[in-house]
Amino acid sequence: MIYEETYQYLLRNVSSTEFDTCLYALLHSDWDGIIQSPLHMMARGVGTTEKYLRQIIHKFTVPPQGSLKKVFVPVHQGEDVFYKFNLGPSSNLGYNRKTDRYCKKYRFFYSAAFKALTIHGKRLLLMGAFRMSVLKSEEVLFDYHEIVPDSRSPFTRQRLLDAVAAIHDALGHIVTISFASRAFSKKEVLVFTFTEGVLEDYKENRAERILLRRTIFNSGYLGHINDSVCRELERVGKYIFRSFLQEATNISHDIQKELQKLARFVYSHSLKKFGQALPANKQLLLVPKQASAYLSKIMYNEALEQMVKYAHQAESIKSLLERGHFHRNISEKALRREVNDLEMDEHIEPILRKYHQADFIRHVLNDWCETWLISRVKTVTDEFRAEGKRKSTEDKQVAAEYMARIRNDTYVQLDRLLTLLLQFGNHAVAPDVRNFPLTKKKETLQSYFAIQKERLDVLSISS
Repeated sequence: MIYEETYQYLLRNVSSTEFDTCLYALLHSDWDGIIQSPLHMMARGVGTTEKYLRQIIHKFTVPPQGSLKKVFVPVHQGEDVFYKFNLGPSSNLGYNRKTDRYCKKYRFFYSAAFKALTIHGKRLLLMGAFRMSVLKSEEVLFDYHEIVPDSRSPFTRQRLLDAVAAIHDALGHIVTISFASRAFSKKEVLVFTFTEGVLEDYKENRAERILLRRTIFNSGYLGHINDSVCRELERVGKYIFRSFLQEATNISHDIQKELQKLARFVYSHSLKKFGQALPANKQLLLVPKQASAYLSKIMYNEALEQMVKYAHQAESIKSLLERGHFHRNISEKALRREVNDLEMDEHIEPILRKYHQADFIRHVLNDWCETWLISRVKTVTDEFRAEGKRKSTEDKQVAAEYMARIRNDTYVQLDRLLTLLLQFGNHAVAPDVRNFPLTKKKETLQSYFAIQKERLDVLSISS
């Protein structure tokens, strides 16, 4: 999507080739906004040379003057350098349907005819397309002063007339632009009339799918993953991104960034494990829902492990915060004098922020894991509650075994993590304190599974 921030930037701050570079970036960015395309492919897609594209990238990565943001931000991934498109939300994962206005990535934006237009032609057509997308109408109009408001506008009347003529010559089969006047005010207006069907003729961003296939391929599975399976796997990935981002509203930018990085880590790491398991489980690819369920279980285990790490990190930082004499000694040595309580608070403020961040993320991960587990168990009890469906003895046995499998797998994972905490955890934190979050979680889950088993038994008898 071309969001409002990107739209406004394109109208005033780029050359013709820079305009096409931004459109290419939007079409090839993953959920984090990182352009998943090597330089030579990007240059070919934009329609320029690698040398000139490097100049554009350099301009886009230099801190601009005033209030403008960098267009591209370098991102190091291993030995490679990628670029994050930094204007607007990273992707539709961050889209707010109540507030965000956007333009779809219409197919004509990526045509040779559009790329050949002057910058004024591109800007004018973008204005019409943006309003078409917002209003969901293939006929839109602008008051003349919206396009040529004053002498500071990128448009003059002659530039506007030249842009209209160029658009008609190159893309007259897509849109016609005509001058008219309002019936009552007699003010001059510009009417854009797009041909029928253009509103829904847009390109889909496939960057995340390419990344998915590449991750699985690099994990050892050399076969093809068809689109139906990819869509199901992406659906699971979107769920964890959206869940984490939803929790990240109205909190610090640092925590938002950490949660987004964590969502990417859990999803990517789980895809790698999924790819490693595929050679021995190729039947998963025959049923897309089974493939996504398998990935979802891997993601649950990864999220649970990360929850334990953040819980342990929070406990470790908390134990450090409680050592008041230690912080006072450090402060007094640094300042070479006694410090008061206010100065002490200032000294430990960064550590306190780190604690709140770790504890907040632990809370987010714990809630996500609980929601995941409850939804899996709920599918069993809901199936038995369904009216008009009598269950056979075999159905009841399958349901009981499914619930037992979820329970046992969860306990095995918790016991493994408890063992790791005892062996490798921070020994400055007492073992009972170190293991408390997991021990408490296991006790809670034991009670939960016992209750659910009783409910399933009652439902089995009644059915």
